[in-house]
Amino acid sequence: MEQNKKKENLPVSRQAKGFSYVGRRKLASAPTGPLLSQMSYLRTTLCSTIRHHMNLKLSLLIFLWVILNSFGQQCEYQEYFLLTDLAKDQTSKKDYKAAKNNFKQAFSKTSFPLGHDLSYALYVADETNDDEWALLIAKQLAKGGIPLRYFVKFKKRKWYKRFVSEFHSLNQYYEENFNLEIRVRFLELSKKDADFTEKYHSWRVREIELTKEELINDATERLNDFKEFNQKYGFPNEQTMGYNYNRRLNRIEPYPVGAMMIHIYQMGVLLYQDSIPNFVCTGGLHPSYKKNLKTIRGFGNSTGVKQEIEARFAKFRGEPINH
Repeated sequence: MEQNKKKENLPVSRQAKGFSYVGRRKLASAPTGPLLSQMSYLRTTLCSTIRHHMNLKLSLLIFLWVILNSFGQQCEYQEYFLLTDLAKDQTSKKDYKAAKNNFKQAFSKTSFPLGHDLSYALYVADETNDDEWALLIAKQLAKGGIPLRYFVKFKKRKWYKRFVSEFHSLNQYYEENFNLEIRVRFLELSKKDADFTEKYHSWRVREIELTKEELINDATERLNDFKEFNQKYGFPNEQTMGYNYNRRLNRIEPYPVGAMMIHIYQMGVLLYQDSIPNFVCTGGLHPSYKKNLKTIRGFGNSTGVKQEIEARFAKFRGEPINH
């Protein structure tokens, strides 16, 4: 009995681990009178303060969600590019089922899928024997200006005969809804950009010689032509020009807008820096250019064509820079 009593008098924390120790201390009497009123007031104030901060936090979260959701809605091609990049990678790995799913998701994000992506999707539709989807894609490409000769490689497919029967009306849609003048003018600018870039590199490796003034004038003319194009027609994109068909290679390519922007940045002019995110959101530039154009620079201090050409003459011809 005596041993049992001693066991019962052990602290609770030693009898049952995990419970708080109470022991045999005398409990304090409950507060009364003014003290009770003070405690009640403090408790009420504390609860009110906690509720207030919780409401502020909730309001802030709702505000951030609205802003982010609004941005996502405004940036039409944000998810589109993520999905098409993934789908093209899956296509290269011959995971056609996954690629098909991601292409379809991407095309649901916009009313105007881009031509290069559609050409990949047509290949995936063909590999998965999805004739209905292949016909749908082919029609979209034809409405964007892709000629019938591109589709001849699919002439043995079930959908091809129906597609040919509708091609005239699809091509007519292209002529009525896209500005062929803009396309022609941009391709002229693109050729001029390629010609200048080739000529500059020939000078750089000493295959030809050019004066400083010749390089400055050619680079300035290219820059001004591109700026005038944008002022007259807006930033180049497929929504206004239609899809870019390379007849020589019989394939659909993105317009070389990003390459042109890189060349202009390399020649000392950081054009449209603040507008790059918008060009991405409207499908005019791939998101990779948003990142690349932040770091692409020439050999000068990016203050203009003249300073950049002088910096290149200093580097490749050993001439001092005029200050």
